[in-house]
Amino acid sequence: MIQFNSRKTYYKHPFGAIEKNTDLFLRIKVTGDRPVISASLFFANDANGNVIRTEGKQEGEALYEFALQIDQIGLYFYYFEVIYQDNSRDVTPHNQLTVYSNDFTTPQWLKTGVMYQIFPDRFARSDRYQAPEQNKNYRLRNDWGGLPNDQPDEHGIVQNNDFFGGNLRGILEKLDYLEYLGVTVIYLNPIFEAYSNHRYDTADYKKIDPMLGTEDDFIALCEEAMKRGIRIILDGVFNHTGSDSLYFNKKGRYPELGAYQSTDSPYYNWYRFIEFPDQYDAWWGIDTLPGVNETEPSFLDYIIRSEDSVIKHWLRCGASGFRLDVADELPDGFLEALREAVKEIKPDGAVIGEVWEDASNKIAYSLRRKYFLGNQLDTVMNYPLKNAVIDYLVHRIDGIGLEQVANSIWENYPSPAFHTLMNIMGTHDTPRILTVLSENSKDDDYTRQRLFLALLIISFMPGIPCIYYGDERGMKGGKDPFNRMCFLSDSGDPAILRFFRRLFAFRRKIDGLEDKSFQPRWAEGSVYSFYRAGETGRLVVAANAGNQDYLLKLTLKENESVKDFFISGSVSYEKQDVFRIKENSGIAVYIKRTAE
Repeated sequence: MIQFNSRKTYYKHPFGAIEKNTDLFLRIKVTGDRPVISASLFFANDANGNVIRTEGKQEGEALYEFALQIDQIGLYFYYFEVIYQDNSRDVTPHNQLTVYSNDFTTPQWLKTGVMYQIFPDRFARSDRYQAPEQNKNYRLRNDWGGLPNDQPDEHGIVQNNDFFGGNLRGILEKLDYLEYLGVTVIYLNPIFEAYSNHRYDTADYKKIDPMLGTEDDFIALCEEAMKRGIRIILDGVFNHTGSDSLYFNKKGRYPELGAYQSTDSPYYNWYRFIEFPDQYDAWWGIDTLPGVNETEPSFLDYIIRSEDSVIKHWLRCGASGFRLDVADELPDGFLEALREAVKEIKPDGAVIGEVWEDASNKIAYSLRRKYFLGNQLDTVMNYPLKNAVIDYLVHRIDGIGLEQVANSIWENYPSPAFHTLMNIMGTHDTPRILTVLSENSKDDDYTRQRLFLALLIISFMPGIPCIYYGDERGMKGGKDPFNRMCFLSDSGDPAILRFFRRLFAFRRKIDGLEDKSFQPRWAEGSVYSFYRAGETGRLVVAANAGNQDYLLKLTLKENESVKDFFISGSVSYEKQDVFRIKENSGIAVYIKRTAE
């Protein structure tokens, strides 16, 4: 029998994904009485299928070691085979190894702080800006906080054309509140001119939607935010445009000749017409969202490569990076060119992908994606962790199940991407986290405590916690559009707001949290715990989603002492270095190390 565990440095060193040209050491232990003829490592390059076979060097009676160096970035899979004297053999399961570029770096500011996601039409409305009349079919509502319209029109289409009038000036006026909350990054859903209230149907990439404000308003927002140490990230929607846009112009509202109107349009080659003009490729078949050909040179120039491209223009206006909508549908070449452009203008600019699965080995449209080799994305939205945390808290999986997901991300993702992950609890695409956590809950207090436990976990995992606007006040809501309700700054649950503020304040006290390594600690039954370790100390985090008490024993070393701790729910101090964590509760313990 072959013993191997890729997550233990006894068997594999260094841990996890590695840089190109790193010396890699692997070891297996063969147990049993059968004499061994050979022990081999088979190492396969996923991109071309090439397989390298390496014979193990025997060290001791049952140990076989392998040493190699990989000189090409890429995704690799490997396994071991042992052949015995009786011609029988053992083969291990395949293991993944991500090999990334030596110069892959990600923004330091994404490793710490707090991100806050805003749906612009619903966050804040300032009377200092009066939107002009719009040349489109829309309804501007005066009942801030009312229910969004989810009903189809006479043609069976939900138009998403009711606006509550949130604007950029409104966001600017809320900067003091966001600073008070501890926010360091604002992620804005689309702000470019569009027909709909969600604005994922871009009409003009180079123009702020007049309902939201002007370019000067955006510049002012970035400048005022930066004074408070807050950066702005924009939503980049580059897989499709709106049919009612400057580029496609299906309704003829724009003076320039659109692709729908003529094959002579400068934008005609951006789109894929099956039968001109009414049959064309569209995102998920939605005809109001015609898909673009991202490799078309004129599109690449307009979005990325020209001196005043969309990417470069908004970075120069003050944006600190982009979150890329449906990154799975953006070609490798497009992503590589976009990253290059972002880093050219702002070396510490961020490129974050919307990827719902493991981004290190994702297959989309039958193609293996190359997000994390060092020349595409910095990092991604951490949907796998979000889903696992929810499943853990509503008792669909136990602590071991959550640990398996967290450890898989830890092992598969390059360290620069892992430590900048966008750790979400909910977004504009998912029901509100408080609504989700009410599943099989005892009462509102129990649901609230589940929310606190979720925040405790995601806030101390590597990366940056991202709060969907209003979650800090206990906003509820199901699927779109009820997860996109108006933010009410004078209502909500004050206990939830206090918890968010206290937790983020505690987080800021931890010296060098962004540079502390991640290690799993203990998972069994309803308990999940991990720790973050660095030169000056460590942070131990433990969560108990079940109804049986858990005793957290810290086992401090001689040069360690508990500096501070943060409690979620019901946790009591039992005796020296021991905490009792009761049902649906958790704790983060900050342990300082003194000089020896």
